[in-house]
Amino acid sequence: MKKRSLVSLIVSCAVLATGSLSVYAQSQRYPTNVEIQRIIREFQQRASSPAYSRECCGGTEADTRTAAQRQPLESFVKVWSRVDLTVAPFLGWWVNNDGYIGVYPSNVMGRVCVIDASPGPSYKFSIGSIDKQHIRLTGELAGRVLINQKNPSGNVFLLVAFVDRDNVARAKPGSDIYTSPLLPQDPTKLGKANPQENSKIVREFKAAGCTASIR
Repeated sequence: MKKRSLVSLIVSCAVLATGSLSVYAQSQRYPTNVEIQRIIREFQQRASSPAYSRECCGGTEADTRTAAQRQPLESFVKVWSRVDLTVAPFLGWWVNNDGYIGVYPSNVMGRVCVIDASPGPSYKFSIGSIDKQHIRLTGELAGRVLINQKNPSGNVFLLVAFVDRDNVARAKPGSDIYTSPLLPQDPTKLGKANPQENSKIVREFKAAGCTASIR
């Protein structure tokens, strides 16, 4: 009797574990190409609408960078575009109302390192790879896709698309749309995370062959 109860318990646990893995896998689903195209259309509609002219990071914003601020990143992107043209448009330290996201080049073609500095006790680190002219993130940012876009004024934006809990893919204005990129910050000089977390990010960053320097 005890053996039968033990077997039943093991089977139940296995079923629960399988169900949990299924839910986890679903939560990590990437936006499909069709969903990405819809998100791009929605962004362009907002970027062309006067109704959103005062809304941060919806697509209508003017570039707030000075020429002196733009120049270092432009030089950085120019150099790396000769190495890997596919990732060059994504590079930079992008900003919105909620925080920053840094995209760094790698010595592996088609790959980047990403550091997310949104509000919270620590940074999130991810490795991204080019997938149909977009960047698909893994690790702590798994399920997210980076999309590079311009508004009608020619200002560049970084959209972070993801599948929300309602199973709808989106990039929310204000929190998932970034603009006005600057030169990526050296990960060894990030001050928000505690020393242990900083060391971990730096180790992962170096292991992925990424850099914040011009070659």
